[in-house]
Amino acid sequence: MPTTLLTHGRVTWTNIVQPTQADIDQLRTRYPQFHPLNLKDSLTTTEIPKLDHPDDYLFLVVHLPAYDKTGHLYRAEEVDIFIAKSTLVTIHTGRLQALNELFRSAQQDQHVRESLMGRGASPLLYELLDRFVEYGMPLSQRFDRDTQHIEKGLFTSDTRHILNEIAVVRRDLIALRHIVKPQLPITRALAEGNWPWIHEDLTLYWSDISDRITQFQARLDEHIDVVSGLSETIDTLASHRIDEVVRVLTIITVLTLPLSLLSTVFGMNIVLPFKDHPAAFFAVVGFGVALTATLVWYLRSRKW
Repeated sequence: MPTTLLTHGRVTWTNIVQPTQADIDQLRTRYPQFHPLNLKDSLTTTEIPKLDHPDDYLFLVVHLPAYDKTGHLYRAEEVDIFIAKSTLVTIHTGRLQALNELFRSAQQDQHVRESLMGRGASPLLYELLDRFVEYGMPLSQRFDRDTQHIEKGLFTSDTRHILNEIAVVRRDLIALRHIVKPQLPITRALAEGNWPWIHEDLTLYWSDISDRITQFQARLDEHIDVVSGLSETIDTLASHRIDEVVRVLTIITVLTLPLSLLSTVFGMNIVLPFKDHPAAFFAVVGFGVALTATLVWYLRSRKW
């Protein structure tokens, strides 16, 4: 897609969606101070989150969670950001709704554009990162609902379904923590850095973003602990149910053992005593029943 420029006052926001080599070449011509390695990094989608600070600009690589409907899991969506005096450049794939909506609002609404870009490029960067953080916060509420649903279904008989839900929630939580955790050094570096084109009065704002990301990560860790505890609980319940099944099957086997033994003995092709006695059949059956009753009494007396 073509490069889109949005200018308000002295601030220019360049938004590049699905960048090509031609887009990067134009960006190099427009901003010759951008290092070739940073421009090369913006063409790839496998960069780790980082913050580079050459002499007269910053280059940020941030990741946001995006749900992949095909694979049914969360993947990291990369946004590459150049920030310099009166300049902000965002490079991304176009799949991030939060970024698309923010840029579209700035294009279409004069008041929004004044609010976002009227104070300079670094406040615009703050608004962008703040929107990213707000985008991820509702995910914590989703996991609250998921864990509550698992807790309600924990003691039902549908163990297989609950186990599947626990596995999916745990996978998503681990994926999100893997995406969120590397963002903390970036916001901390913004708060601790001293660059002339970054407003000094934004230090508390960078710290606020860092604190909210820390809280989000803490919530993810808490959810992971809860889900791990639920998993251990359902494993214990499943083990107990298996023990009950084995216990019942064992009792049935033991109770039928005397009759099986008698049928085996009298099924032998040999001469047995009292074979031709008219009451032999009833004697064998009675003996088997008596032996079984004795086993039942013994098991009950031992509370087995």
